[in-house]
Amino acid sequence: LMEGGRVQKTCCRRCCTATLVVGLFVSVSACVGLGLGWNYINAFVKSYVQSQVALTPDGAGTSQWISSSNPLYAKFTFFCVNNTEQAERGATPIVEEVGPFVYNENRTKFNLFWNQDQTVVRYSLNVTYNFNSILTDPSLDPTKRTCSSINIPLVALVNLVHSVYNKVENSSVSIFIKDMVLGFLDEVLQEAQKYKLFETHTIDELLFGYNNSLLWFVNRTVAQLEEKIPFLHLSVDSHFSLQNRTSVQDPIQIYTGKGNSSLTGQYIMWEGQTTIGGWGSPAARMIDGTDGTIFYPGVTDKKNLTLFVTQIYRSGHVSPNGTSSQQGIPVNHYVIPTDELQNTTLDQGFYSSNVPTGVLNMSCVSPLGAPIFASMPHFLNGDPDYRVNVTGISEPNETSHGSFVDVEPFTGAVVGAARRLQINVLVRNYNASLASGLFWNASGFWNVSGGWLMVPVFWATEEGNITAELANEFKNKVFGVTTGISWAVIGLIILFGLLAVIYLLCLMPSLVSLVRGGRSGRLLINNEYERLLDGAP
Repeated sequence: LMEGGRVQKTCCRRCCTATLVVGLFVSVSACVGLGLGWNYINAFVKSYVQSQVALTPDGAGTSQWISSSNPLYAKFTFFCVNNTEQAERGATPIVEEVGPFVYNENRTKFNLFWNQDQTVVRYSLNVTYNFNSILTDPSLDPTKRTCSSINIPLVALVNLVHSVYNKVENSSVSIFIKDMVLGFLDEVLQEAQKYKLFETHTIDELLFGYNNSLLWFVNRTVAQLEEKIPFLHLSVDSHFSLQNRTSVQDPIQIYTGKGNSSLTGQYIMWEGQTTIGGWGSPAARMIDGTDGTIFYPGVTDKKNLTLFVTQIYRSGHVSPNGTSSQQGIPVNHYVIPTDELQNTTLDQGFYSSNVPTGVLNMSCVSPLGAPIFASMPHFLNGDPDYRVNVTGISEPNETSHGSFVDVEPFTGAVVGAARRLQINVLVRNYNASLASGLFWNASGFWNVSGGWLMVPVFWATEEGNITAELANEFKNKVFGVTTGISWAVIGLIILFGLLAVIYLLCLMPSLVSLVRGGRSGRLLINNEYERLLDGAP
């Protein structure tokens, strides 16, 4: 009885223990497996999203990228000079902001060609501006509203003559050629004296162009000069504009993101160029980043994003500035760093160190080398002297005059943005004279106070935000899939967890019986042993 009881209880105890261990092992293994499975599913979902946002022919967002149905607006506000005669003689210009004039900006890609493995796409881009009378104040008809603004062709030609004169005087060319070139410069300056530093045109003419008589004269004179100097090839367009009503950028080549999502939308080539000529350093000449309408999937709020801004022919950065939402879509909010146009941090290849901080010298990439400088509207984050030297420019603020980009981090899609830029012209007094004695004199035709003046021309906003309809479509396509998978996995975890708990509950009676049985067995054996020791039969 003693040995049989011991064997029976021991076997029962071992069986229950083994069952318990197996049950615990199965439960723990299931939970660990589900945890690993969760990581695998996350990786699968990420890979799926990356494959869908890649700009391949069958990519989920490619059709919207080619021609977005989301409205994009361009708004132009001009600085009209109200005291032109006094300003030419050295008085502080008094400006009045007129605008904004709102235009629908249509951007359509065409002539698309993918390479064999669809990692690169090449295309042309058509950009068109159409006036939006509904979003513009009724009193602001661009074909009728006039504005007195700086005469950019005049300033550009004077600046060019000054530059060419110095180069010719210090060159080793023959006297014959030197005399002809100096004679040409004299003719240009004699004609230029017929024009004023400020001219009045309609907004439509200032923005989209007009035939400039001074440029027409220069073009005709250049043609005559080329007859005398056959190897001289100059081209001067008599049509002057600040913005093309319709333009084509061609060819453009970018990475699609297939195979390497971090390259999504990155420029390889823009308008047939892999670098921008004119800038003075390799870093300044780089065409780096995307066009600002798309970034790589999985962007974080810890890193800067790089984009190439075609309007100013350079790449720049936007920095993370918290999070926000657009139509219920969580986004990372990015802004232009305050030091982006500071002389202390700006690459010296951008040639801006000869003027106070806060502007970008674009003369090396402008027609005729026009002294055009870009800045943030109202000289935001720029030297205060720019506003002091011109009356009528209010104090800038980040909300109205700053730029931002809102990026949905999972896909890298831009769902909201406002890009703001101001165009200015630098006017200098020139005291040098040509051989004939003709040149601008600081005490004569124009005489800006302090020897130089940064004259604002206009500032523009290019903005677009995702519509409610597109936002719902986006959320259904992106969040619908990921949310469905996530809830499915959570459901499986809960299910297996419940099964594990139920299994353990089912084992509890056996465990309790084992413990109680073990104690009863020990008591029975001990009593039997004591009875034998006492000699009981």
